[in-house]
Amino acid sequence: MAPKEYTLHPAHPSHSLTLAETMILSRLTDPHWAFLFTPSTTPASIISSTASRLPHTLSTAREVRRHEVVLTTTTEESTPRTGTENAEHTTLEGKERVIGYARWTLPPSLSNRDDVWLSAQVPAPSSQEKEQQFKKMYDLGSDEKGRVKGMKSDGLLEFRGTPLEEVEERVLRDVVGGEEVLTLEYLTTHPDYWRQGVGSMLVQSGLRVADQYGIKTYVMSEPAGLKVYLNHGFRVVDEITVEYAQFGGTEPTTHYFLVREAVGVVN
Repeated sequence: MAPKEYTLHPAHPSHSLTLAETMILSRLTDPHWAFLFTPSTTPASIISSTASRLPHTLSTAREVRRHEVVLTTTTEESTPRTGTENAEHTTLEGKERVIGYARWTLPPSLSNRDDVWLSAQVPAPSSQEKEQQFKKMYDLGSDEKGRVKGMKSDGLLEFRGTPLEEVEERVLRDVVGGEEVLTLEYLTTHPDYWRQGVGSMLVQSGLRVADQYGIKTYVMSEPAGLKVYLNHGFRVVDEITVEYAQFGGTEPTTHYFLVREAVGVVN
């Protein structure tokens, strides 16, 4: 696979397949995340469910969320990564594919406006019929709890997630002081493109918006993503480690909570 260039674009439902591949192949490199799924769940099935859910996810809460992707163009046929032989995601010559993705949430003062970062706003579904189709696809890719199919139902996700929510609430209340923030909800890069500046492209795009409006930026990070944030002016304001041995976990998870101050824009 020989990429010509990496380019930043607004996300679109048509990106769902290669976006799902990038999201899941990256997440599965983290054993803590992979542990959330039942042993019989394959990477291919997670990718398929995620791709089915993405058009609806991308096209809802449009006034609040902004989505961007980094695309590259492959110049020869690429083969699936190990463990994903049934994912049907071989890319063909000249085919654009998503290799990075970021999802941001605007604070109320910006989401209430109709002129903020429109380049990263996903287009509305072209018709009510299309919107209903997206929702039907989402439901087909979800379990009875509204999650990606194949996730364990033993309370593990809630056990690990609740402490993170509590720390986040404390950070936004006590550290940020209730000020509005631009939140980076999700950042991922396809494993084949790590350490090639893809994540930085996506982070910098959002930080330009934060600086334009003079607001702080907030993100929660796992250890693997910490460096990219520190390199872009974030500082760690809290962290938490969660043991989950009672669910079979062999080591704890660690998450960091980071805030970046706005940098003045020189006109």
